[in-house]
Amino acid sequence: MRSLVSELLPPSSIPEGTLVVVSGVSGLLVILLALYLSWRNLSVYWRFFYACFLKPFDHSSTSDGKATSQQAALESFYRSQAGIYDATRATLLRGREDMLRLAASQLKHRAIQGQPKPIWVDIGGGTGYNIEKMNAFVPIAEFFSAIYLVDLSPSLCAVARERFAALGWNNVHVVCEDARTFSFARTEKAGPSSKSESQRHHTKADYISMSYSLSMIPDFYSVLDSMVDLLAPLGVISCVDFYVQSASSYSLRTFTGGHHLRHVNWFSRFFWRNWFRFDRVHLDEGRRDYLEHRFGTILNVNGRNYKLGGIPYYVWLGCQRTATSTATGTLGREAAERIDAIATESPYLSPVHYAETQRANADAATHAATLQLRSKGFEAAILNLATNVPLPSFFYQNERWRLYYDETLPKHTQFGN
Repeated sequence: MRSLVSELLPPSSIPEGTLVVVSGVSGLLVILLALYLSWRNLSVYWRFFYACFLKPFDHSSTSDGKATSQQAALESFYRSQAGIYDATRATLLRGREDMLRLAASQLKHRAIQGQPKPIWVDIGGGTGYNIEKMNAFVPIAEFFSAIYLVDLSPSLCAVARERFAALGWNNVHVVCEDARTFSFARTEKAGPSSKSESQRHHTKADYISMSYSLSMIPDFYSVLDSMVDLLAPLGVISCVDFYVQSASSYSLRTFTGGHHLRHVNWFSRFFWRNWFRFDRVHLDEGRRDYLEHRFGTILNVNGRNYKLGGIPYYVWLGCQRTATSTATGTLGREAAERIDAIATESPYLSPVHYAETQRANADAATHAATLQLRSKGFEAAILNLATNVPLPSFFYQNERWRLYYDETLPKHTQFGN
């Protein structure tokens, strides 16, 4: 500043004291501007800290007086931070973009196979962050037939409506409703729709997503059960969320898509479970277990958010348990078709249907000689069908280029992974 003033005016005409004052005022303005910008950022995180750790839960209902206890609890938590929600969750909620990218790849593959424009239901979608981010992978306005954001918090839904109105996406609908009661028949009947009553009742979702919402649903059993009916036969479902789990509770499962990094040590299990419980976020392992039981697993990834102390989280992608489709997308080959390749341990395997398996293959264990001629993938499929659990994730892939692999066998674990 001193040099700038010296260039504009002759040095002899500027008193030394004036230069000092000008420099001081300029420096003060810079400091005030920096403080203002810092305060704006700090105030956002202060509001987040207060809402999450200091503010007591308000158990009264929302302003309309019609809220359920769960809705009142959500509003108590989110009302004061709805406007800053997205700004404060980028570091905390890891894996959301990964989930969307993986789901987009599956949906684009189905589109190539000739399936119509998909319908997407985002359970617990909040402010609509996921839907806007998905636009980076597929064009929202052109790719999807309709998108439904379902959330129980009126404050977050209000932010979502403003977001989509600004983006001009007319195919995105915000539904402030309990996920347990959501249905296309009632939702489309309430709004403008050209579908008949019969068509509305037969509408299915081609994609269902849950982003850090499963851990906040009290009655998660009924919600996941309803999603089985909501999801189309060849639809995709995805979930990203926090979790804690010990290896002893999943070590014998062959349908989880792999166990790498899934185990969480006892201290982390105790600490994170109790830490999140203060905000009504439940990390009990039964939620993820039931999700994997009700649907077939395409893949899963276990990770740690090391920026915030190593919080465990997972990204999961799945489908209907019966959705073992062929490369052309034809449903009906509900088990292990063409898994046994001509080479090694995989000769051609004729289709096995669930209903037939429960009857005709009930005594499969007695036919040891026959089973010995089958691949390990076939044996795993028969065992899973007999025990009423999903098939190994290998069977749900779009293209099955690899042989079935059981990572729990001693010959694979002897070198410590």
